[in-house]
Amino acid sequence: MLNIAISGATGFIGKHLSDYLSGLGYHVIPLGRPLFRDEFFGELVQTIEHCDVVINLAGAPINKRWTQSYLKEIVDSRINTTRQLVNAMKSANKKPQLFISTSAVGYYSTQKSFDENNIEKGDGFLSELCYDWEAEAHKCPSDIRLVITRFGIVLSPDGGALQQMLKSINLLKVAVVIGSGQNAFPWIDLRDLCRAMEFIIKSPTLEGTVNLVSPDSVTQYLFVRIMAKYSKAWITIRFPFFIFKLLYGKGAVLLVSGQDVGPTRMMHAGFNFLAPTVKSFFKLNS
Repeated sequence: MLNIAISGATGFIGKHLSDYLSGLGYHVIPLGRPLFRDEFFGELVQTIEHCDVVINLAGAPINKRWTQSYLKEIVDSRINTTRQLVNAMKSANKKPQLFISTSAVGYYSTQKSFDENNIEKGDGFLSELCYDWEAEAHKCPSDIRLVITRFGIVLSPDGGALQQMLKSINLLKVAVVIGSGQNAFPWIDLRDLCRAMEFIIKSPTLEGTVNLVSPDSVTQYLFVRIMAKYSKAWITIRFPFFIFKLLYGKGAVLLVSGQDVGPTRMMHAGFNFLAPTVKSFFKLNS
């Protein structure tokens, strides 16, 4: 079986992906934060030399209040880690076969529908971040297969965004729509994300950018209504956006903006989703 190095292996997604791949028999090697310090660069190179695949999941969470210092942490945790990984691969005598580097659908504009055939990026902090993040990944050696995975909102009942969304239902039986709710809500079941990573590893001709989102294009309002039904909420209410802006500052824009994005390349490659629709996601988790 392959040796797979994962940066960000202790995060929410990283833990699940590590467990999933380990359960399939792959040897997972976590790349801890100390390895990305300059003084440990040699050790990082040696670790990379023993790996067939490198998966880059590192990055500070974006669902926090965006102070100036935290914005810097969001950027540095992605750009610097990716740059260090790429430099390590360049320095390695034995290079990995595959580098999977994470990005996000925040790359795209919120004004149109997109798939991987559209190269137009959006405006604002997240689009610029994704652009710069991906630019660092593209500097990896040309003899390494590069796949850039643009994640949608990753959903699982045991953590992440869905756990936050379910709080008001669990406490008060109230489902909450933020603002008008008409923004796109690109999402993917965490299990499908893990399966997609394995699919990419086992698909040697698949390279370039792939969107890891469900094929079900929904608005935030429709998602919350379906969630409310399956979670047995008594009522669905709209909360004004300004309340969340007080809590999250500029970061609140994430709650009322979204990209209408499709997983064209994954579907054309033959990937089948366990949860292709919101209804199927909640049926699997009910």
